[in-house]
Amino acid sequence: MNSVITIISDYGLGSPYGAALIGKGLSILPNTRIVEITHQINPFDLVQTAFLLKSVYHNFPAGTCHLIGVDTSLSMHKRMLWVTQNKHHFIAADNGIFSLLFDEPLQEVYEINQKHLDVTDLFPEKNIFLPLIAKYFSEQSVRSFATESSIGKELQSMNAVFDGNSLGGAVMYVDAYQNAITNIHKSVFEASGKGRAFRLYYWSKHYIDRVSNHFSEAEPGDDLLIFNENNYLIIAMNRGKGAQLLGLKPGSKVIINFEEID
Repeated sequence: MNSVITIISDYGLGSPYGAALIGKGLSILPNTRIVEITHQINPFDLVQTAFLLKSVYHNFPAGTCHLIGVDTSLSMHKRMLWVTQNKHHFIAADNGIFSLLFDEPLQEVYEINQKHLDVTDLFPEKNIFLPLIAKYFSEQSVRSFATESSIGKELQSMNAVFDGNSLGGAVMYVDAYQNAITNIHKSVFEASGKGRAFRLYYWSKHYIDRVSNHFSEAEPGDDLLIFNENNYLIIAMNRGKGAQLLGLKPGSKVIINFEEID
């Protein structure tokens, strides 16, 4: 069987934890393809984790198992969940991640049986998560190690908020090109704006008042707005390090003020 596992974590670039996790995965599942989405999540940042995983998981084959290695302390969260959604499988601690990851109701939620957990384990991703994924690939079922359940912890939505004539959002991630990716989705932008003129403000007085279709529509060194392939609005700079030069980082607030309707 051709199996795929993805890993997303806050281990950091060059950390040995990622290598140890992959090594263990290849040892117990030698025919499995393991893909590292990123290890550069801000420490314990579940909002950023959900945003990035939500943006990419659907590109993987149906049946892929996504291992979420962020905020996994079982001594703190006590429960571990297996969620099957849109023909993909996700395993994580019950830390609120699943309340952020999907906009639609959850389809299948299972709680890992306590006999498979060791709350003193400091590396549950390697020592607990991976063996259970291996068990699933072998049995094609979670019934031998999990029971139908529901998520316990829920976190506040990471979606942009519309209030009257303003749409408030935030930078969720800065990519290697220094593009600042916000949580403002095109559908929300269009539904809120209804074709009205607007100004997107970052910091207090700096604004951009149009959305471009291509980076080249701005002069080199100029800032611009553009929707990425996942339809999230990004603040960028043509041929420049936008986020760095514009002072934007994950968590930076942005606001779009739409023209008032008479």
